[in-house]
This record gives sequence, C-alpha cells and structure tokens, in this order.
Amino acid sequence: MSRRKPQEPVSIADIARRAGVSESTVSRALNNNPAVNIKTREKVQALAREMNYKVNTGARNLRLQRSHTIALVINAESVDGQTFSDPFMMDMIGAIADELNEHQYSLLFSSNAVSPEDWHAHLLGSRRADGIIVIGQGRDDAPLRQLQKEGDAIVVWGAREPEANYCIVGSDNYMGGQLASRHLIGRGCRRMLFLGDVAHPEIQGRFQGYFDALTEAGLSSQEHHVQAAFSIESGYQHVVDLLEEGLDFDGIFAASDNIAMGAIKALQEKGIRVPDDVAVVGFDDIPIAPYFNPPLTTVRQDIHRGGKLLVQKVMALVKGQPVTSEVLKTELVVRASS
Repeated sequence: MSRRKPQEPVSIADIARRAGVSESTVSRALNNNPAVNIKTREKVQALAREMNYKVNTGARNLRLQRSHTIALVINAESVDGQTFSDPFMMDMIGAIADELNEHQYSLLFSSNAVSPEDWHAHLLGSRRADGIIVIGQGRDDAPLRQLQKEGDAIVVWGAREPEANYCIVGSDNYMGGQLASRHLIGRGCRRMLFLGDVAHPEIQGRFQGYFDALTEAGLSSQEHHVQAAFSIESGYQHVVDLLEEGLDFDGIFAASDNIAMGAIKALQEKGIRVPDDVAVVGFDDIPIAPYFNPPLTTVRQDIHRGGKLLVQKVMALVKGQPVTSEVLKTELVVRASS
C-alpha cells in the first residue's frame, strides 16, 4: 500500500475515498450545501479537519473566474484630510471587513496613487477584485458613473443623488443637519458657525439641513460657514483664525467629529468655555466622542449597519443581482459639549 508523501496536499478525492461518497458530495458538504444531508455534511467536514484539508483558493478562483476579493477605495484628495487612519474610516473599514469575512471574501485597500480613471483597469480588469466599495463621492462623481456604465460591481458610501446611476448607501445627511441646528437653536444659540466642505455631496446635505432650520427660525442672516477639511487640524486652525478676525459666534455645527474636536481645542486654548460660551455639535459619533473633554454632542451615523449594507449590495452585484440605494436614519446624541 502506497503512502502519501508528507508534502502532498490532501485533495477532495482523498476525503471522498475515506468518506465513501462522491467527490461532488464532498465539495457540496464542504460548502454547507443543504442538498447534502446534515449527517453526511458533518462527517465530511470532520474528516476534512482530521486530514488537515486546505482549500486551494488559487485553483478555485481560477475556475470561478473570481478573485474572492473586494477593493476598498477612499475617494478623497489629500487636502480633504481623510485617510484610512481617520477614526470614522477605521470604524467603517472594520464593519466592512467583518461582513466580507462572513462571505469568505478578502479586502483589498487601494492606494490613492491609483487615479479614479484607472480603477477599472487596475482593480477589476486585472481581476485583483470582483467589485469595488468606494467611500465618498468626491467633488466629481464622473468616474463612479463611468464604472457603473461599464457594468462594474460598484457600491458607494455617500449622499443619494437623483442623477446617480450607481448604488449608494449613506446616511440622511439633511435630517442630521436639521437635528443639529434645531438642538443648538433650542439651547439659545443665535450666531451659528458651520465647519465643513460643501463641495462633497454628504457635507452639502448636512449644511442644507442646518441652513434650512436656521431659515425657519429667522437666523440664517447671522450664519457663517467655512470650507473646513475633515481633520482635527483643520477644525482647530479655522476656529483660531476666525477668533483672531473677531468673528462672534455662540454655536458650532461641525460636519465631522474630528472637525468638532479641533474646534473645541481652539476654543479652550482661548479661554472660551464649551458649552457655556459656545456650544458644539459634531457628526459621525466616532468611538472617542463620549470620552472627549467635554463629551461630544454629535449626530450618529449607523456605521456598522452601513458597512454591512455596502458589502451585501456589492456581493449581490457580483452575482448579477439587482440592488437599490438605501438611506440610513441619523440620530442626535446629546452630551456635554452642548
């Protein structure tokens, strides 16, 4: 009787001989196919573990013409202040990675060095990935429209746009802006400052909700807004500059928690009390928000739900199934900064 060489991998045929079933039954059992009865599935899976069977992913992907990988792209320029290390991004990436793992898919981070015009050729045409999840629509969503036009599996985290031909998952930014603005008005704030870059559709939605609430209250004429990037540094520097210019404000709505935290630091350094002198509201509810000093009032996005939906929809597109865009509710979380 011949012995298997130690270096030879265990194959499906080997398991089939030990189990006394066909190779196709072994394949189905290892994939938890309900067409195989549970007793046989458990027997085959136990044998696979005992024999140290490893899936040949390269052969499987070649056979299926799939990479079993989804690419993740942050659609932002360096001036936008948003990177993979951004707390919001880390939370979102974690949610996406967890859900991809449920689908037995890997995550590929795409470098900003690859321009949007090259996403198709670099990621999909080369079969590095089966689909793309894009965080942010950027200032110009033409590359996203082109990917959809080419039939690529693409899902975008962003703001729902009537003219967009691609699938979008995102928060109700307009309602979030309304919630923040009405809260500040209810606190007695009358001279409002908005910090955020409205060139991004998501931020534009937040600003519009905020501005419309101010208009309803007859306060829009006293409003001031600044094109701040997403970073703590940007929020800090803009508030320092505005204070030096003598701008008078008693309420800040920041388009992200990072911006809000930078703004608070600038206020505190100038001896301005938060929230007694200036109330501050952020947006996102990143993990550090409750532990900041003071704990940050913010508009919560359901980031974990968003990550799951992004994956579920891109996987459906990979399988050729139709998908629809989805808007998630936002929620005001009141803490000590307001």
